[in-house]
Amino acid sequence: MAGKINRFFLIAVIILAAGLRLFWLDRVPPVEQGEGAEAEPGQLPQRQKAKARAQQERARGDLTAPVVGIFGNTEIGVRLVSVIAGVTSVVLMYFIGGPAAAGLLAISPWHILLSRPALEANLALMWILGGVWLFLRGTKRPVWLIASAVSFIFSLYSYQSPKIFVPVFVLGLIIIYWSSLKRALVWLALAGIVAAVAITPLIKDGFGAGGRRFQMTSVFYQSKDNLPLTLVKNYLVHWSPQWLFLSGGETGRSQMRQIGMLLMVTAPFLVLGLIQLWKKRQDSWSKVLWLWLLLAPLPAMIGFDVPHPIRSYQLLPVLIIITAMGLSKITARPRATLVYGLIAINALFFLYHYFVTYPVESAPQWQYGYKQAAALAQEHEDEVDKVIITSYYGQPYVFTYWYQDRDPQAIFWGGAIKYLFRTIRLDGDMLLPNTLLIGAPAEIPEGASGIIKEIYFPDGKVAFRVVKT
Repeated sequence: MAGKINRFFLIAVIILAAGLRLFWLDRVPPVEQGEGAEAEPGQLPQRQKAKARAQQERARGDLTAPVVGIFGNTEIGVRLVSVIAGVTSVVLMYFIGGPAAAGLLAISPWHILLSRPALEANLALMWILGGVWLFLRGTKRPVWLIASAVSFIFSLYSYQSPKIFVPVFVLGLIIIYWSSLKRALVWLALAGIVAAVAITPLIKDGFGAGGRRFQMTSVFYQSKDNLPLTLVKNYLVHWSPQWLFLSGGETGRSQMRQIGMLLMVTAPFLVLGLIQLWKKRQDSWSKVLWLWLLLAPLPAMIGFDVPHPIRSYQLLPVLIIITAMGLSKITARPRATLVYGLIAINALFFLYHYFVTYPVESAPQWQYGYKQAAALAQEHEDEVDKVIITSYYGQPYVFTYWYQDRDPQAIFWGGAIKYLFRTIRLDGDMLLPNTLLIGAPAEIPEGASGIIKEIYFPDGKVAFRVVKT
């Protein structure tokens, strides 16, 4: 854990982290449709209604509701809670891993990519870091163990991955620090009771709909042939230097092709930190970091898409802490100045591509264009009998009702009865009288009759074509 607090540095790193997460928050990522679909599916984020569908989404939904009530149905309203969680994670990293770790997390590509959109995983990471920090305090003042348990529990309710990672990790923490904890069994038992009561709904959900969702999205749902080999490959791919330091793969919501998940310049210091960690492997804190490092990819390895930046998000803090350990060995001022200068240049390279290139390349993955489509549909809805919006890119009803700012009760009682969300079948749909069709280029080809408007991605390619029959 960090030692004496350097208030000036802490304030500076908070300002840096907040600035990098607030700048152009309404523009980058290009649109919040994906966040709405993932964070509050099927809901309208009105102040009184902004609660998520499932238990793991309630934490962010409850926190987002008052913010949306202030800022309205806007990108900033949806994303601000995630930004606050991201900045809080940087502060917690300061107290857990020290100033260098906090600084690295503040400029981390991985963390910036996931702490600007409204993703539950980012909220879960904050709770995990809070749980770790409070647990470490609890080894000296046992009363903090209850607060640690509460923080870890919130992480379980925030996202799916902690449900796999946190229970095993906490058990490991208890074993590692047992010599200190056995003198505080009452507090440890109270923390355990709080946790047991709080996770009961999660256990019930695991045997119901939540369990079925897990089966559908995991490799266990596939053929059992070569399952052990698949799991091993899925685990090891999260240690790929290519993915970590060179390129996150094809540009998507949570990764970029121009840069890895971590700054490339920090790679040697991660190796140096691992060496230091091995030398100190008998220390309790080193054991915690090894445990964290080895357990973190487990939730991601059972999924279909690997490496997965969101499901393996809990891996980021321990990589940052170990890298900071490596950087701490650079003590000579000229050498340290050179190293931190290179890190700053690498960070600027990332930030340029993030704010300039990423919004253009990732626009299709963020379902860019649905905002304009929703506005266009609302503009023409009184002129037509039916509005059909394609589901080609995602869940259109979420962002359509969001951007149209419709009252949930009005929708329930038929206020949007004209709307239909499905694949556009042009040959048949053209026979429907007085209908507005909003479809992808693959569904409505160039030159089709009745086209009244085209909506474009930032790179100039067509996102939607609009036909009025």
